[in-house]
Formats: sequence, structure tokens, C-alpha cells
Amino acid sequence: MKSTTVLFTFLFSAWLGCSLAQDSTDFESSIITENTLVASYFINDNEGWLADNTGILWHTTNAAQSWSSIATEKYFVKLHFVDAQNGYGLTSDAAYKTTDEGNTWSVLSLPGSIGTALYFLNGESGFIGGNEVIYKTVDGGTTWSTVSTQGVSFVDYYFVNTSVGIAAAYDADSSRCIWRTIDGGQTWKNVYSKENYFINSVWFTNENTGWAAGYYAKTGLGKFPVINQTTDGGLTWKNVYINRYPGDIKGEELFDIRFRNELEGFTLSTYSESLTTIDGGLTWKLTYHDDGTELLPSYGIYKTLDGYSEMYLAGREGYVTKWK
Repeated sequence: MKSTTVLFTFLFSAWLGCSLAQDSTDFESSIITENTLVASYFINDNEGWLADNTGILWHTTNAAQSWSSIATEKYFVKLHFVDAQNGYGLTSDAAYKTTDEGNTWSVLSLPGSIGTALYFLNGESGFIGGNEVIYKTVDGGTTWSTVSTQGVSFVDYYFVNTSVGIAAAYDADSSRCIWRTIDGGQTWKNVYSKENYFINSVWFTNENTGWAAGYYAKTGLGKFPVINQTTDGGLTWKNVYINRYPGDIKGEELFDIRFRNELEGFTLSTYSESLTTIDGGLTWKLTYHDDGTELLPSYGIYKTLDGYSEMYLAGREGYVTKWK
């Protein structure tokens, strides 16, 4: 059953005038539920879906001005819609498909257990990560083939075209963390390997320029948030940011990265070390300031990041913040 919620929206303006300010943008925040929003997918600036931790799916068609709620009873951890009708979702133990805007979901039959990586090139071709395997479909999820990635489990994908794709991965040696395919995902080659580097998310602003976010772990010192960049389509990577002094004693990690154009990007952290750039990644600034001023609510409130020229963050207590 579908119901509609009209939002109470308020603007955060404390950031204006501080050194972190982006004068040409606003961050507009809303609260749409008391639950935690854990997964998201937008197909354009106006239409998108959010999944909360109680099995409710939230759908907007007017750029987050209002939302309809759908009681799916599916606890999605990842979403990917290919158009307004058709989408895919992962829970902790199953994969699903919808053909009616998320109102109903049918379970997909996979060859084995799943992970948390989900990516579709179009309505027919897509990938789901498993434990040391990738499941690939070319018929919209009806059938799946298995691509072995022995010793490596993929956690995120980004394809710059139908042939060339980049994946973030974890492996048993804690090193082989970025992979590349040139044949549509049939075979993969490791292109970045550094001991104790863990990459969670990849994103490209064009076919050559891409970003990878995660953390570096050092025994006894915790986790240091890191960002890597490529300028040759993912063939080679270099580290462009590392936070050696994360606020928590155990450190923290960056778990998502996204750009809304070639200059403005955002990378999301587990607690408070989220970052923005407005110069194409030449510099990255924390979303809080030493004087206590915050560009956004912080300390772990956001759990998911999505969107395009307008970017959406969502998380605890139903917070949805739009970078518009």
C-alpha cells in the first residue's frame, strides 16, 4: 500500500561565509521518517528511491519535495534502478527485481550467495558481486553466468562504457584493491595493489578521470581515509588524499564517492571525516571547520550517497540532504 508524505524542509545556512562555503550551491535538508535510510538510487535529478532499515521504500518524482512510501518488507542494502519502472535490489541474503516502480519485487535466482556489489549497464546487462565470484546477466536477471575472481570479492563497480569498467575489491592479501575490465566484465585485471589499502567505492567523471575512496589500515594506529585518482581510464592510480589524523582513535573509512560534474564532488565517511571538492579534486575539504561550524550534520548521520547534478545524502533519523 502506498502513502504520500509531504516534507517539512529547512535550509542549513551556518556554513555561509566560512572558508568551506561553496557560494554557488545550497545544502537543503529534510526529515522524511524516524527510521534510518540505508540505500538509495536516483535515475535523474527528480526521481529516486531510498530504502530504510524497516523494509520501507521511499520514492520521489519531484526532486525530494515529497515522497511516497511503499511497505516492501525487504531490507535492502543496495538499490539500482535502470529506469522509472525497472530496478534491482539486494538484501543481506537475496537479490530482487521490480518492474512497477518498486511496488512489488520478485526474487532472482543466483548461482550462489551474494555480497553487496550491484551494478547494471542497462535494463539487460548487470553484475552482482558474490564471495570470490561475480554473477553476470545479459537478460535482465532471468539467467546468470559466473565469473570467478578467486581470492577477491568485488564491492563496487563503475563502467565508463559497455566494455571498460573499474571495480573496487577486497582480497585475502589486503592489497589488490582496484580492478579493470575491457571486455564487459568477462575478465578482470588488477591495476592497483598496495598492502593494507581497502577501496570501497569508485566513480568516474569522464572516460579518463576517475576516483577511488576507502582507507589505509596501519596496525596499532587505526584507519586513515584515502582518495586515489586516475587520469588514464583506470590503468594507473595515484593517492591524492590521506587523512593521517582522523578524529576517532580507531580512525575511519571513506565508503562512497561521487561527483555531480567534473569539478564538484563529495566523499562520505563512516563518522565525521566527509569531504567536498569544488576544483576537480585538486583540494579536498572536511565538511566541518575547526571553529565548530559544520557544512552539514555530521558524525555518522549519513549512510548513503546518490544523485547526479543534484546530489542526495541520506541516513539516520530520516535525514535527506540535497546538494543542489
